[in-house]
Amino acid sequence: MAVKLTIIGLGQIGGSIGLALASQTEAVQRLGHDKEPEVARAAQSAGAVDKVQFNLPASADGADLLALAIPLNDVRDTLNFIREDLKDGAVILDFSPAKRQVETWAREILPEGRYYIGLVPALNPIHLAEIGGGLNAAHADLFTGATILVCPPSGTPENAVRLATDFVKLLGATPLISDAVEADGLMTAMMTLPKLLAYALADSTMDKPGWRDAQNMAGRSYAMPIASAFDRDDADGLRQATIANRDNIVRLLDEHIEALLRLRDIVQAEDRETLAKKMRDTQTKAYQWLSARGLERYQPTTKRKEDKQEPLGMGDRMKQMFWGTRKPRENK
Repeated sequence: MAVKLTIIGLGQIGGSIGLALASQTEAVQRLGHDKEPEVARAAQSAGAVDKVQFNLPASADGADLLALAIPLNDVRDTLNFIREDLKDGAVILDFSPAKRQVETWAREILPEGRYYIGLVPALNPIHLAEIGGGLNAAHADLFTGATILVCPPSGTPENAVRLATDFVKLLGATPLISDAVEADGLMTAMMTLPKLLAYALADSTMDKPGWRDAQNMAGRSYAMPIASAFDRDDADGLRQATIANRDNIVRLLDEHIEALLRLRDIVQAEDRETLAKKMRDTQTKAYQWLSARGLERYQPTTKRKEDKQEPLGMGDRMKQMFWGTRKPRENK
């Protein structure tokens, strides 16, 4: 019997889930809901869902599995709206960027016998450099070959966890069991922090003296971080994700500020040798990561001598699995 899946939120993540499962007609029945009716209709036209349901509570009725692909600021209200219509044994999978926060809401809101599991997806490297969001940025292979962290709260039944890991495998990804604390740390560093840094970049350059001329002169190095930070999440979603992961964010911002101050001191002192070494070392690390994530087009034309790596601990090994190994992949 096919699993009844409801996808709530049909932007890039939700649309990609539906497209990835389009061929699984015997295994999955796909129902979609989006707060924007025209988006839901477009998703059905694109083949991302079999049917759409415009009423949110009704979309949860009878679903075995629900994928919440919505901003964090919409999650709590959504759980409240659907709680009475969830069948016994239903599993809610959440893709928002604050697992501890949503786990707390789920414990407060969900009736007994309904289960929450957080998911943290890495993406197929071929789509990492794309900008833009929404349904137009959805791809059937968005998760292909990637790793998805599966974060079941303590006490989650084994059959619910298995349903989540099977779902991840159907997307073409590899499931990796984790916990909300580890997942929040990774998401804060690799997803939320870069967006906040882009906000700071915009705040320190836009509407300042000279902006009238500078805005037409800004190149790729300015446009890419701005576009990638503002392409999908609305301000309310990013605000709530930032506050939900406050401790991680404050620690990371402090570290970033210290790094900027060190760089400022080097520049002010005109320490050319130190500046050159720092830039070379950082560039090498960046190229190693880009290569390891399959972004070979970013490799430099000249090979750089790799630094010796210390043995990795358990936490580092898990992060390496999620974000890619340090050793560059050979071009095929």
